[in-house]
Amino acid sequence: MHRVRTTLAAGIVATAIVPAWAMPAHADHEAPCSISEVPGSERLADTHEEDNAAFDRMHVERAQELASGKKVKVAVIDSGIVGGEGGAIPYDGATIPGVNPATRLSGHGTIVANLIAGPHGVAPDAQVFDVKVYDAEVADPAQGERALSSAGMVAGINEVIEAHRRERFDVVNISLAVTQPDPALEDAVARLVALDLVVVAASGNKEEGDASSEDGFRGTPGNDADVWPADYPGVLAVSATPPDGGDPSQYVRPNTDTDVAAPTLGAISVNATGQVCVVPQVATSWAAAEVSGILALLRERFPRETPRQLVARLEATTESGGARDPWTGAGVVQAHDALTRQIRPDRQGQVEATVQETRADAQAPPAPRPVDLFSTPRAILLWSGLVAGSLLALAFMLRPLVRSSRHDGIAP
Repeated sequence: MHRVRTTLAAGIVATAIVPAWAMPAHADHEAPCSISEVPGSERLADTHEEDNAAFDRMHVERAQELASGKKVKVAVIDSGIVGGEGGAIPYDGATIPGVNPATRLSGHGTIVANLIAGPHGVAPDAQVFDVKVYDAEVADPAQGERALSSAGMVAGINEVIEAHRRERFDVVNISLAVTQPDPALEDAVARLVALDLVVVAASGNKEEGDASSEDGFRGTPGNDADVWPADYPGVLAVSATPPDGGDPSQYVRPNTDTDVAAPTLGAISVNATGQVCVVPQVATSWAAAEVSGILALLRERFPRETPRQLVARLEATTESGGARDPWTGAGVVQAHDALTRQIRPDRQGQVEATVQETRADAQAPPAPRPVDLFSTPRAILLWSGLVAGSLLALAFMLRPLVRSSRHDGIAP
């Protein structure tokens, strides 16, 4: 039997060893977001982080002045969400068979959920539906723990489809990936995409052994990375981008199915301990979560539009203006522009561009009439002259008559 190799789209990062390039300048005041096992100690005290470099680049705060994700429902298929004070609280949940609903051994799902919603999320008022599909990144079957698998994602998608009948989800976030296609997963994704919602998935991080752009690996149709479910039709595949114009090929996999990208380094979320944390990685798991939050804002702002129309708005308003590449897709998303730009995609998501048309039977427009800036003063002077001349002529004509009348009235 062929074993399906699974990976978390964000990767496993030890919190004790973080490269200098991955640590934001303010990280001394916040713990880095960690997906390691949840400790059993008391919850650490939260601090208040003001700067959010990732959100600043996407103009999230300006977008939040127009929408907050109110009444929008987002299903999060992941490792489970630890809710509570200061974090996104799932309004309901589901657990697939074989996964312990009472344990939270991974903080991955909690970080994802808090990037989407809650007080630190893109869409603070959105509701998150918790769909737990695995226990830990490195699971111990002897302890009844279940690892991430393609079959687990299929079971989670089926739970979402079943719950959609009563919940009416708007967005489904899958910040997970496998590197081999699975017919069962493809079928489940197709059924999910057919619903009236947007499916968002991570497009894949660069892994050990991946070729880099320096080796000529540019993500052409013959050698682009396979990442599932992001590569399945109808899924919005999201990549991550580094700050300051950095090379994304050092962090993410080239994927011609990538649709958009989002910055993640410096984003604020919440660990499964309940502590506010700073994202220390350029990683597609977190990028997919941020884009899911922006879609929640779009759903509130445009409640009557189809999922394809919402995605079209997202892609037409990116930082790069829509020029596609395998690293960032159509470009880095811009939340405020997506909510405010005057574009009108049709129900299939097509945005008509305005193109100048030249017709063979078109006639040249008439030459513009010259504008005489002194026409009015000149007319006044002309008429004044005519009137004055007429009065003067009349005076000369009446002069003999006046003299005659004066002569007749004087006695000899």
